[in-house]
Amino acid sequence: MKQNGFTLIELVVTIIILAILATVALPKFINIQSDARIAALQGLKGEMSGTLPQVHAKAVIENLATQPSTQISLNGDQVELAYGYPAADSANAWDLLLQATFADAIFNADDPADWYFHNNKAEPFIRFMHPSKKSSGDNCYLKYTQAQSSNQTPSFEIVVTGC
Repeated sequence: MKQNGFTLIELVVTIIILAILATVALPKFINIQSDARIAALQGLKGEMSGTLPQVHAKAVIENLATQPSTQISLNGDQVELAYGYPAADSANAWDLLLQATFADAIFNADDPADWYFHNNKAEPFIRFMHPSKKSSGDNCYLKYTQAQSSNQTPSFEIVVTGC
């Protein structure tokens, strides 16, 4: 008599082998997602860093680099500045400067966007989060702190403990 199919032992061994492979591969897959989020944050930082000298140069030419809060006209848009650098304001600065879509992580978390942000107008910084980590409590964000004086440049901090 010819057998058609697998024996119970063959099936159990196959399932065990697949389970072992899954437990080995899953952490590597999770690390790849984390690495991708970190790389995206670093890319955003690079794009923002590249924008700073251009905006500041125009602010210096127009004698706006020493003012704590002002606006500059760039491509027909009024961009908010703090001491000649973009302010920590998504709608009035970074939305106008970068080729990306931004949404408020608190009020517009369901809106599709390239990046989400969270800021408090009373504080001189803004957090930008990856779409898969929209909450600043996830500890996976880029923090941009605007210039606090005319002899200080803005700073960036990438927090990746929750990526």
